[in-house]
Amino acid sequence: MVIEIIRALILGAVPVAVFTYLVLQWSVASGRLAPFSDEKALDDQYKEQRKAKKAEKKALKEALEKGEEPPKKEDDRPLFDKSRGEEFLHNKVMFFGGGYYGTMALFAYAVIELDEIFEFLGVVFTPGAWFEYLTFQLIIGFFINTIMNIVGAFTWFLTLQNYVSMGNGWIWLGASYAGYMAGVRLVAQAGDEVWAWLTDKRQQLTTKVSSAIKDASGKQ
Repeated sequence: MVIEIIRALILGAVPVAVFTYLVLQWSVASGRLAPFSDEKALDDQYKEQRKAKKAEKKALKEALEKGEEPPKKEDDRPLFDKSRGEEFLHNKVMFFGGGYYGTMALFAYAVIELDEIFEFLGVVFTPGAWFEYLTFQLIIGFFINTIMNIVGAFTWFLTLQNYVSMGNGWIWLGASYAGYMAGVRLVAQAGDEVWAWLTDKRQQLTTKVSSAIKDASGKQ
């Protein structure tokens, strides 16, 4: 029992805590979430966003039923603007429901996708296997896998057992929730400090590189 608890904390709680921390930090830093004081304040934000999304869908449905043209959202951001990535990540959490369940579902989805990427790379770098792999079945399999991966993410409490040996599921479930709560509390205390620090370092590096390029150009 003790060994199982230790394994669950190391292999379950710690990765979930780090994942939760980074995802929430990014959402706060990008403005998708306001800074919060505890889990309840965070859940309240998720609830409000879900309500707003439902109201938006209802308004769209009513507009279509009346034959009206639905309002178009103007988006002049570049295709690869970083805010799009921030929005995509937060929307993924909301797609899975937000909160503990949504975060765990996104965590499971990331695990599934990474495992398939490594499997694909293994095939790519296997001599003679590349052309055999690129078939019509690959395209069909891709769409089927996409659906199955989403289903697997929603049933994360079953899916994650395929990637790590779990002796007692309840212990691992408790460890994952403890990890989630740890990540939430760290973000509640630190806000978006990590992303702010990373942004500052990136700007410093960009400035140094730009200066070095200008100096090199000036010497020529």
